[in-house]
Amino acid sequence: MFKELLNDIEEELMVLEEDLLKTINTKRMLIRKPLENMINAGGKRLRPGLVLTAARFGNYDFEKARPLALAVELLHMASMIHDDIVDDSPTRRGIPSIQSAIGKDAAVYAGDYVFCKVFEILANEPAYVMKETSKAMSQVCEGEIKQKEDFFNVDLTLKDYLYRIEKKTAVLFALSAKLGAFSSQAPCKTAKQLYTYGINAGMAFQMADDLSDFIADSEKLGKPKGSDLKSGVITLPVIYALKKNGENQYLRSILETRNIGEGEFSEIVRIIEIAGGFAYTRNMINRYVKKAQEALMALPDVPAREILNVSVKIIIENVNKTI
Repeated sequence: MFKELLNDIEEELMVLEEDLLKTINTKRMLIRKPLENMINAGGKRLRPGLVLTAARFGNYDFEKARPLALAVELLHMASMIHDDIVDDSPTRRGIPSIQSAIGKDAAVYAGDYVFCKVFEILANEPAYVMKETSKAMSQVCEGEIKQKEDFFNVDLTLKDYLYRIEKKTAVLFALSAKLGAFSSQAPCKTAKQLYTYGINAGMAFQMADDLSDFIADSEKLGKPKGSDLKSGVITLPVIYALKKNGENQYLRSILETRNIGEGEFSEIVRIIEIAGGFAYTRNMINRYVKKAQEALMALPDVPAREILNVSVKIIIENVNKTI
């Protein structure tokens, strides 16, 4: 039953790939081809997958869940386009980012265009859906603004970091789970547990992504190794190392130059490793995965629950591969 359900979701995600391409089918060729390339480059499709899985805790109907799954992936896509503009990222998923392909100005319009397509889709949904989505997107923006405010901030605290990643990443995971539950009229208690699962899974996912910036190879990342740190994004491994004795003052002095080349990056990785920053981050990822799994235990014992459990296990497995 589990394998059959997994196959069903995979088939539905393939349908959503076609939906994505149809949705961005604009006559404006300047943005059409780059958007198509971005979609065809693939991606984990975690958020629409979460919508489709969460919807199976109620009266499942693919046609009701389908537009919501499409909407959350488009939201994610639009936010990535804008992120790449802010970060001046040259690549995304191993191909030229939209901002590097057509310029920052046109890329802003491309991201806005995708956002507008989300509004078109949600206009046909109940007001509750638009309200929850708008609320989540305002939080995502707050998280991104917080990240921008904190570029190269060597006094960043753990609390600051957790606030930022909850807003910029985990909230969209939680929204996906909530919308899935809503589409199938799942019980309110179930929807709340799915939301809690989404928050904690999203936190673990972002921490794992932040860890990868230091220790995964560029091919797996789909972008240059260390690109987040080099652009000023201070994440958990660095925050931890800055609080430890030893070479923390040296680390601080490197970061304060705001000019991190390959040599400086190698030094930073060495200092974090000695300070235990990578081990600490892995432990934190494990903590949030366990919180996500605890939320699952309060849900009905249906095959969809095991899919969600396997999803967070994969985060741990991927982190362990980088040791």
